[in-house]
Amino acid sequence: MPNVNMPNKKYIITVAALSVVILVATGINHRITQHIVNKTIADQQEEIAVKAADTVEIWLAQQMKILTATADSVPLPALAPNDETLKPLKMAMKAGHFSDVYIGRSDGLLIDGADWTPPTNYDPRLRPWYQRAITVGEISFTTPYIDLVTNKFVIALVKPLIVNGKIIGVMSADTVLDTLVDNVMNLKVGETGHAFIVQKDGTILVHRNQNYVMQQKLQDIESDLANRLNHFKNKDVGTVTYHSKDMRDHVLSFSQIDNSDWFMCVTVPRIEAYSITRKTTMIFATEMALRVLGFLALVALFVVGLSGLGLYFYRKSYSSAIEQHQLELTGINKDLQWNIIKRKEVETYYKTLFNVANDAFMITNGSKCAECNHKAIELFGFPKNDIIGKGILELSPVNQPDGSSSAHKLEKILSAALHDEQQVFRWSFIKSDGMEFPTSVSWKIFKLKDEELTLYSIRDISKRVDAEMQLIQAHKLAAAGEMLGAIAHQWRQPLNTLSTYISSLQAAHYNNKLEKSFVEKLVTGANRQIHFMSKTIDDFRNFSKPSKSKGPVDALKVVISAVKLLEAQVKHADIALSVINKTSTHSLMVFGYRREFVHVLVNLLVNAKDAILQRTLEAGDATLAKTIKVVVSHDEHIVQIEICDSGCGIPEDLMLRIFNPYFTTKGSTSGSGLGLYMSKMIVEKQMSGSLTAANTDSGAKFTIKLNKILADSSQ
Repeated sequence: MPNVNMPNKKYIITVAALSVVILVATGINHRITQHIVNKTIADQQEEIAVKAADTVEIWLAQQMKILTATADSVPLPALAPNDETLKPLKMAMKAGHFSDVYIGRSDGLLIDGADWTPPTNYDPRLRPWYQRAITVGEISFTTPYIDLVTNKFVIALVKPLIVNGKIIGVMSADTVLDTLVDNVMNLKVGETGHAFIVQKDGTILVHRNQNYVMQQKLQDIESDLANRLNHFKNKDVGTVTYHSKDMRDHVLSFSQIDNSDWFMCVTVPRIEAYSITRKTTMIFATEMALRVLGFLALVALFVVGLSGLGLYFYRKSYSSAIEQHQLELTGINKDLQWNIIKRKEVETYYKTLFNVANDAFMITNGSKCAECNHKAIELFGFPKNDIIGKGILELSPVNQPDGSSSAHKLEKILSAALHDEQQVFRWSFIKSDGMEFPTSVSWKIFKLKDEELTLYSIRDISKRVDAEMQLIQAHKLAAAGEMLGAIAHQWRQPLNTLSTYISSLQAAHYNNKLEKSFVEKLVTGANRQIHFMSKTIDDFRNFSKPSKSKGPVDALKVVISAVKLLEAQVKHADIALSVINKTSTHSLMVFGYRREFVHVLVNLLVNAKDAILQRTLEAGDATLAKTIKVVVSHDEHIVQIEICDSGCGIPEDLMLRIFNPYFTTKGSTSGSGLGLYMSKMIVEKQMSGSLTAANTDSGAKFTIKLNKILADSSQ
C-alpha cells in the first residue's frame, strides 16, 4: 500500500513546490514592477524638467541673437547718445520686448535706449551687468537683480563691445523677470506640483512665491534637501526624493540650463506623480494584476494542499484538473510579461505626444479628430469632447489669410502628404469665441497597427505675426519721414506758379486789363496747381497708413504709385526713371497688402537712386548715365517686376547678406539695415512671392515674382 501511494506523495510535493515558486516569482515580479514604476515616475518628471529647460534656453538664445544683431549695427568707433547709436537700441527694445537696452562706455558714460536720465553719481562700470560682461568677456546674462528704473527684478543680457581687441564698453538689455516667471509658472505638473529655477548653490532665482526670489536657498526651505544638492554638481539631469515640510514625500527632477549654473526644477508630491503615471501608463494595471496573481497563488497553494489530500484518496479523479490548473497559471504569466512590454511602448508614445508637449497635438483617423492633448484644448478654447470628432476645416475659417479657400488649400497639402512628405505650413484656425489666429502646422501621415493616422503639431504664432506687422509699419513710417523732403520738391514749382498768378493780377489791375477771361484763366490755373499739391499730400498720407486687410492688388497701379512718390526726388537727382510695360494690358492682379507692396517698390527705387548717386560720387563724373528702369512682364501664372539701375552694383561677397536684418552698406547715418529685410519678408511671407537680387553689366537688378490672379477674383 505505501508503494502504491508514493507517486501520489511525489505529485503533491511537486505541485506544492510549484505553487511556492509561483508565489515567490509573483513577489519578485511585484518588486520589479515597483522599480519600473519608480523609474517611470523619475523619467517622466525629468522629461518635463528637460522640456521646460529647453523652453528657457530657446527664449534666452532668441534674446541673445537680437542683442548680438543690435551690437553689430551700432557705430562702435563713435558711440554717443545720438541717433546713430540710439536708433538700433530703440528698435531692439521693440523686437525683443526688452524693458531697456543701453550701453555703458568704458569712460563711465551711459547711453540709454529708454531715454532714462541716470543720477549724477551713477557709474555704469560699477553695475552688476557691466562687471559680468567684463568678467566673462563674451555675450552672457546676469543673475536677477533690482533695476534702478523699474524697481523690479530683471535679468540683464550683456555683450562686451570690442574694437581692435580693446573693450570700449558694454551693451546690455534688461528683461523683466516676470517674462521668465510666466514661462516657468505656466508649466502645470499634476494638481499641486510646480516648477522653479535655482542656482547651483541652491539660491532661488524664479519661484511662484516671490518672497523666495534671491532671498532664500532651496535647502533652507526644504531641510531634507540639504544633503542632496550634490546632485546639481555631479549631474546635468537627475531626480531626488525628499520629505517635505508639509509631511509628504516629494519627487524633485532637475535639468541644467545650457551655458549657465541655473537648474530648472520640477517638484510634485509622490502620490500625484504616481497618479499621473497610473493614468498615462499601463504599469498600474500590471501591478494590480501581479497582486491578484499573488493572491491567486496563495489560494492555489491552499487549494493544492486540500487537493493533495484529496488526491491522496482520489488520485485518478483529480489529476487531470491539477494539470489543467498548472497550464492556466503558466499561460497567465506569459500573458502578463507580454502586456508589460506592449504597455510600456504605449506609455512612451502617449507620454511623449500628449503629456509634456508645449505645442498642440491632434491625431485624426480619416478626416475626424480622434485624440488631442491639453495644449490643443487650451489653444482652441473648446472642451475636449467638442474637438474630438471634428475635422480640421470645422476649426478653420472659410478662407485663409492669403485669400485661398481653406478646403482647396487643405486638399493640396493632403495630396503632398500622401507621397510621404512631411508638411510644414502656416494655417489660420478659429477659437471658441470666433477669433481667428495664425499657427505654424506640421503634418505627418503614419501607420499604427496597420491603421493610417494623421498627426498635427500646431503652434500659435500670433505674437510673432503681430511683431512682424509692427516692425513693417515702424520701418514704413521711418521711410515716410525720410521722404517728407520730397514734398518740398513737389511743391516748389506749383508755389512759384501761384506766385506768378498773383503778380499777374496786380499788374493787370494797374494796366486796366483785368478782364473776365483773364481772371477765369488765372483761377483755372491756380485750381490746377492747388489740386496737384493736395494730391501730393494724399499720396504721402496714404503711403504711411498700414493696409487693413489682404485683397486683390493691381501691380501696374502700385508701380505707378511708387514712381509718383519718388518722381520729384529722382528728377532732382537728374536720374531718368522709366516704366516699361511688356504686358499689353492695363491691369495685373496679385493678392496681398497694397500699401505694403508700394512700400517695397519705394524702398527698392530709393536704393537704386542711392546706388547711382554713390557711383557718380566715386567716379567723380557727373556725365555718367543715370537710369532706373522698372520692367513689368507676366506669363500665365506669374507677374514679374524688375528694377534695374546704372548704379555701383552689389559686391559679390555681400550678395548673400543684403537681405539680413540690420545689414547695410550705406553706413549708420543713412541706413537702418531693415529695408531689404522688410521688403523680402513682405513679398515672400505675406504675399507668397519671391524677391531676388543680381548684378548686371550696368549695375544691379532686383526681381519680384508674384502669383497672378484674375482681376475680378474674390477668392
